[in-house]
Amino acid sequence: MSNKIVEYKDLIAFHPGQYVSELIEDYNVTQKEFAERLGVSAKTVSKLVNAEESISKETAHKLAKLSGVSMQTWLNLQNAYDVKVAEIVEQKELEEGSEKEICEMIDFKYFKAEGYVPDKRYSLKEKIVELRKILSVASLENLTSFNHLVSYRNTREFTTKSIVNSNIMLELASKKARDTTTTKLNRRKLERSLPDLRKLTRQDPEVFPQRLSDILLDCGVVLVGLPALPNANLNGATKKFGNGSALLLLTDRNKASDIFWFSLFHEIGHILENDFSSDDGNSESYRRSEEEADRFAKDLLISPKDYEAFIKKGNFDKSDILRFAEEIDIHPSIVLGRLQKDQYLGYEQFRELKVNYYFVQVHGD
Repeated sequence: MSNKIVEYKDLIAFHPGQYVSELIEDYNVTQKEFAERLGVSAKTVSKLVNAEESISKETAHKLAKLSGVSMQTWLNLQNAYDVKVAEIVEQKELEEGSEKEICEMIDFKYFKAEGYVPDKRYSLKEKIVELRKILSVASLENLTSFNHLVSYRNTREFTTKSIVNSNIMLELASKKARDTTTTKLNRRKLERSLPDLRKLTRQDPEVFPQRLSDILLDCGVVLVGLPALPNANLNGATKKFGNGSALLLLTDRNKASDIFWFSLFHEIGHILENDFSSDDGNSESYRRSEEEADRFAKDLLISPKDYEAFIKKGNFDKSDILRFAEEIDIHPSIVLGRLQKDQYLGYEQFRELKVNYYFVQVHGD
């Protein structure tokens, strides 16, 4: 098949070099003589005839003068070919490319349930097209790269599937938050707000979300809560916007109150340290950064001095937990979660002290 024709199934693209070749035949001249008549090099004509080069505006102008066919017609022929080739490439990518595998890693039901797309049946190709639009990417392959400008809180090792789905959650949150405020991140104000933020742990879950969001927004941090996307394994993430504000994403992957507050202050720890990067998600520096954020959240919620004194007493009954939580003015589930994490209690004990949150909001929602 001539390389002047590109075909894929029922799609066909004709390179305008084919029409140049027909002109040469009509004039019954060699390519070299045609090039001399046209005022271009023989190499240029050879490349046009063999579909190795596009018709430039200059060449189209010369072809118009030589043939009587308008310059715009020659340019239109070139443009029609380019568009059709792009369409063929797109069709091949949809049917044969790696985007199919990536799309299969994503639970498309999530986008129906959350109203991103109408609730109807979609072919695999239609899913890919919709996901590109929702996520503002030219290819789903963009989702497989770890975003080095983001700090993720993830409780498992990152795999390709978890990176893809974590990036999706980040993009959905970014779209919701990017135009919320022009207030630049003020770390000093955020640090001064920590006591007020900590006190919110004891407030009713019907009350604290708006107050929490307002305090953070005043510091240039937009808080976004999203339903967890399956396979993201993501509890939270932070990102710096171009206008200087910051995103703090929390998912409802773990709804227990102790995990919610720990994840929140973990992410605040990253923000205060100006830590908005995660390397490749599995590196030593990533683990070290996560450990530092964990330590910040742990020590802010329960001071090391208070915790050590409580542990020394060795009494971990429900009444002891409630009394200690009251003394340090923190939600009792946070005390319980810490004791369970440190293996002083089993995870099945005193479950009634934990509250399940359903935190899904953007400031102003």
